[in-house]
Amino acid sequence: LKIRLKLVHERLGQRHAACGAGARVHGAAMLQLYKNSVITEAAASQADVRQRELDFYTNNYWIWGGTSTVMAGFVFAQLTNPVPEGTNFYLETSYLVCTAICLGLNLACITWTVLLCTWAPGLALRGPHGMKSFHDAVEFLKGEQQSIYMTFIGSVVAFFLSSCCIVWVYPSRDEVNSACMAVLAVFLIIIMYLQIRLEFHIGGSIFSHEGPDGRIAGLERFEDIADLDQHMSTVMPPEHLAQTTYPHPGLYSTTGATRGGFDSSMRR
Repeated sequence: LKIRLKLVHERLGQRHAACGAGARVHGAAMLQLYKNSVITEAAASQADVRQRELDFYTNNYWIWGGTSTVMAGFVFAQLTNPVPEGTNFYLETSYLVCTAICLGLNLACITWTVLLCTWAPGLALRGPHGMKSFHDAVEFLKGEQQSIYMTFIGSVVAFFLSSCCIVWVYPSRDEVNSACMAVLAVFLIIIMYLQIRLEFHIGGSIFSHEGPDGRIAGLERFEDIADLDQHMSTVMPPEHLAQTTYPHPGLYSTTGATRGGFDSSMRR
């Protein structure tokens, strides 16, 4: 009897030890899951901040592209109208050159803004390097903003010069032409004053609009997190994937069908 009690006591001790080890393993797995969840939430929060920057730049590009489209329509209508006979050669050349430059710059703005607003959000969303691709997309939009902005300003200046030339291209009295030029000059001064004032008060400078970005330097070490689904599909052997993707009995039927019942149900 004592021997039997001793054996039962030893077996109970082994079972308790096994249950404790399983609980520790389960607890470690759950702790790792919680830690991964915290890292994922932090990366997602940073993505929300950078999404605001992405929306800011894409909205700017869409505004420039839409305005350039309207301006290009006006300029193209001017090119379709023939220049009157007897127009001064230098005046005609200046008019056509300014109009062609304005149309070319507008088409460049339209093309660049459409491509940037199409491919940059795609890189941020489906980039192969995760959060790094998101950063690359936002930084590229930030770097291209100044060049496209200057191109847009150049098209506006060319359109203004073309409008000044067209006043003298089509015949009219000199008094009327002089009055039109005076009105255009007044509007030019007002627009330049407002432009410079906005550049200094909102942009901070005329040529450079640098400022803080939404990239969090403390989270750079977590930017190398790969896609777990893609990683497991490339690392795991094909036969193991076949076993893990094998349909579990009862997944499609509540009767606990076997492999043959599952195949026959799938064939039906």
